Amino acid sequence: MKKEKNTRMTGGMLALYLLLTLGMGTAIVVGIVRTQTAEVEGKLADGSVVKKSWREWGAGREARVNQVEPARRGDILSSDGKVLATTVSECDLYLDLGKRYETDKKGKKKFSGAVSDSVLYASLDTMALILSESMGRHAADYYVQMVKKEREKENPRQCFRVEQHVPYSVWLSIARLPGWKRCVVKEVDRRSVKYEVRAHIYREMASNTVGLENGRGTGDFTGLEGAYDSLLRGRDGVFNSRRLTKGVWIEDVPDEGSSSENRTDGDSVERVVLQKRIDGVNIVSTIDTRIQDVAEDALRQTLARFGGKAGCAIVMEVETGYVVACANLARAEQKPVEGEESSAIYNELRDWNTAVSSRYEPGSTMKTVALMAMLNDPKLKIDTAMKVRVGTGVFPTARVVKDSHKKNGRDSLSVREVIEESSNVGMCQLGWMYYRDRRDDLVALMRQVFPYEKLNLDVRSPEPKTSINDVHLSVDDFLRLTYGYSTAVTPMQIITFYNALAGDGRMVKPLFCRAIVDRRGRRTEMKPVVLRNQAFSKESAKVVREMLEGVVDHGTAKRMKSEVYHFAGKTGTADYYDQASRTHTQAYNNSSFAGFFPAERPRYTCYVMLERVPHEAFGTQAARVFRTIADCVMAIDERLSADLAALSPVDSAKLLQRPVLLRGNQSEMKKAFELLGCSYSTTNPESRWVVYRGGAQDSLSAYRAEEPVQGRVPNCYGMSAKDAVELLHSMGLKVRLTGYGKVVSQTPSAGTAAKKGTLVMLKLVKS
Repeated sequence: MKKEKNTRMTGGMLALYLLLTLGMGTAIVVGIVRTQTAEVEGKLADGSVVKKSWREWGAGREARVNQVEPARRGDILSSDGKVLATTVSECDLYLDLGKRYETDKKGKKKFSGAVSDSVLYASLDTMALILSESMGRHAADYYVQMVKKEREKENPRQCFRVEQHVPYSVWLSIARLPGWKRCVVKEVDRRSVKYEVRAHIYREMASNTVGLENGRGTGDFTGLEGAYDSLLRGRDGVFNSRRLTKGVWIEDVPDEGSSSENRTDGDSVERVVLQKRIDGVNIVSTIDTRIQDVAEDALRQTLARFGGKAGCAIVMEVETGYVVACANLARAEQKPVEGEESSAIYNELRDWNTAVSSRYEPGSTMKTVALMAMLNDPKLKIDTAMKVRVGTGVFPTARVVKDSHKKNGRDSLSVREVIEESSNVGMCQLGWMYYRDRRDDLVALMRQVFPYEKLNLDVRSPEPKTSINDVHLSVDDFLRLTYGYSTAVTPMQIITFYNALAGDGRMVKPLFCRAIVDRRGRRTEMKPVVLRNQAFSKESAKVVREMLEGVVDHGTAKRMKSEVYHFAGKTGTADYYDQASRTHTQAYNNSSFAGFFPAERPRYTCYVMLERVPHEAFGTQAARVFRTIADCVMAIDERLSADLAALSPVDSAKLLQRPVLLRGNQSEMKKAFELLGCSYSTTNPESRWVVYRGGAQDSLSAYRAEEPVQGRVPNCYGMSAKDAVELLHSMGLKVRLTGYGKVVSQTPSAGTAAKKGTLVMLKLVKS
């Protein structure tokens, strides 16, 4: 009985406890509701007293959380479908190497730092190897010694920076090393080590054209990135939510863009969309990575050979104005390796696009402009067979003008030959003959045929103001104008003129964006922009084009003549202007070549400019770069390859039947020639690697030694896949191939500094 009685009492107490608890809970809830709805007095800013509920009073004081949902920036693609620039996640790798100890109750010291020595050193070699292979900046031992040196200090840093700009996937793999979870620092000064950056997939290739950010996080871009920033960046999404106190959330006024969001504290919060997120669109550039790679490689090798200061190479489609390649390189001194002499490397300047932003006195490539102006003068009718004196010219009140090179001992040339042989005196004679009493007419006519105004290109880069000297000031200025001085223009303006020359006088604007693709894949093509429907007559264009063919066939560029196809162009030299001394120097010049190909039906225009190269070559250095680029384009453009035999009367079959690989393993070359029953010619029979050098005659064509340089990416252009892989592997480099046939492009470019293990990507095309 006693036990049963106690049980009844316990049950009653439990019921009473539950009732009291339920009652208190109800009272609290009712109290909260009454508190938020009950009206209380309060003063406003103007001193007046009003009554509001606690909920109404709190509405003005609640913490409003405006959150930004970043839009994804669009990608920039090449015309051949490759990603040039995209947004990726990177991290700065910091390690907590601090040595911290705690003393337990027994007085013993116990390690309490982020990572112990045993755990740190167990995975240190793995971390170093991951960084070395992924970053390609230092050997693995460099990182090992760096971390060990810091760890061995008496007070090592708890936030020690090991490397910057580490890809997020690489950073994550390091953070997941055994026991390293606490060692890898995730925040520095309350900021995450992870951030978003624009990455150039092909590194420095066309970097100025694609565009670079002026400082991390500024959002200020150059190039295509800057010109199309409003389309690429999209629009960030914005939404807000509100709370009265911690853990007590108040729903914001819902609208059509609202959505429910569950908080970690279990409350349901209304998320109100203030601005819907719109991701950026993709931009398809006009750049063809195959042609761009060849242009950069040819330009870099020629600048390095002659020790030039800077240069550019531009390739443009005649019909559309699309710029398929725009290489801009400048000299930079490289720190010498111990035991070796210092050497120069050529890379793109981060903040300068030579093709767009530099202006020069062009020299002889401008003679065609002066002649075109004369041919389009309605007051004149020039006979191109007319003879004019050359060699030395004497003009009243002017300095004596002399030709810089011999004209085969002749004292007179026809107007056509003046262009083919690039005679300064001949151009002066024409100018003096027709315009000495009306110099302003010649200037006006040149402005009509040449785009002196700013082109307003679709790449963000400063375009300088170009000029023609006031020819009324000096007879010297007038005469110099006829052969390419007394005027300053940009490379882009020159190629625009030559492109119009190739297009029968139709002048189009150079374009760097081919199409815009939205997130749904809808593509909007960028139509050509016609600057002048007829900058000069078709008849004049035809006459000058024939002269430029003569320049290559038997004029100043005859050494660059191709046996397979015809191209036309004009060599140019101009005295180098030293900015420091503000004087011209004749020890160096600016070498240039402007032309188009194929000559019979021009599809592409190309302009090459080399700054501060030796004076003796008279533009042939630039012509050599032009020829290399043209050879590549002729090989990879299917429209041109299919029509190659019909493009010119040259006996192309003879060369096409030769088993000519541009470069490769000499022993393999010999075997191929023997199997086909052809003779093999070489100037270096002992050399392992050779390159084919053609001459004006077959007897002068031969394979010559081309030994690779350790620490530099070798030139694989024109090699078979087998030879390219063998060469790269012998230098400790990794290889990735796409396509089949012969190598037509490579990344990184030839001559780029490279550590062992660097990946070289090769593009092959069937020839």
